[in-house]
Amino acid sequence: LFQSFSEAPLLNFVGAMSYQLGFQVTPMCNGELDTSGDFKGGPHAAEQDTLYKMAEENRDGGNKMVQQGRYEEAIGRYTEMIMQTRALDNETDVEWTEEGRVAVRQLRAAAYLNLSLCFLKTQQWTHASNTATRAMQGDKEPPDPKEDVLTPEKKAKALFRRATAQTEGFGNFSKAAADLAQALKYTPDDKNIQQELAKTELAVKKVAKTADKKLSGFLNKRKDKDEGLFGDDLRPADGPKAKPIPNEPMKLSDGLWVMPGGEENKEEPSDDKVDYDELSREIAELREANAEEFGALRDKVTKKLVEELDQQEKEAKEKHEKEEAGEVAKAEAKAEEAAPPEKSESA
Repeated sequence: LFQSFSEAPLLNFVGAMSYQLGFQVTPMCNGELDTSGDFKGGPHAAEQDTLYKMAEENRDGGNKMVQQGRYEEAIGRYTEMIMQTRALDNETDVEWTEEGRVAVRQLRAAAYLNLSLCFLKTQQWTHASNTATRAMQGDKEPPDPKEDVLTPEKKAKALFRRATAQTEGFGNFSKAAADLAQALKYTPDDKNIQQELAKTELAVKKVAKTADKKLSGFLNKRKDKDEGLFGDDLRPADGPKAKPIPNEPMKLSDGLWVMPGGEENKEEPSDDKVDYDELSREIAELREANAEEFGALRDKVTKKLVEELDQQEKEAKEKHEKEEAGEVAKAEAKAEEAAPPEKSESA
């Protein structure tokens, strides 16, 4: 009956993870529970509420588990801690002050910040990124500016962890570099952030260089074939399109008709050749002026290149199969011609 909560059976939380409640009830010798430390009711400060104290115990227990490498159990502690602070927000017998609100928000932000570390350690990249974000701006949509309670040092830590999730989990070096640059503003002397930012910026340059190289190779292939970069549907018009000439009388208004011209419609002369030097210059300008639009262009070109290569491979395979079939047919015909005629049996 008086078994402590910390010795109780493990409770399922998320998937295979489990955790234990972070508080303990101690029995008295006379058979009654020791309630000397429990709140007796009535108006009280947020820091004196039972939920606040339970959240603190979960924080301390979770921190110990992190030190021991028990990250999944720590995730359970920190998550319960968040639920307790949310429930505390709705307590009606708390005498709320601005200091009390900030204390509860800081406790919840610390839980999210610690969760981001646990999710990084367990390679749950999306959760790591999301919890780092919530540590900085809270869990309300749209974000409430009052939830911005982390110190500059802890904001830098949250940004560093979100950047780590972006690089290791998604290979998104651009977003990671932006987070690290912001983190460095909060802690300019942090050597780890400085080194990670330098590595990430180098990775961004390498990715851009690789993309440019692929795009350049694609342009060269198109140039050898004397083809443009895009199809007719993607080429920008040089000027306003000419209105089509009607083939039969057309009424514009009462008494006003347009008669078809005597000459047949003629196509505008066009130059099929592409100035690749000019095109390359425009692409370079596009990359500098609008990186997002350049990225979309690069993706479109890459997709088109892959489709063309697949089509070429398919055609080559079909051609090879036809040639093999033809060779087999020729060999069979030749064998039939070389075979001696069968002798008929005499009666």
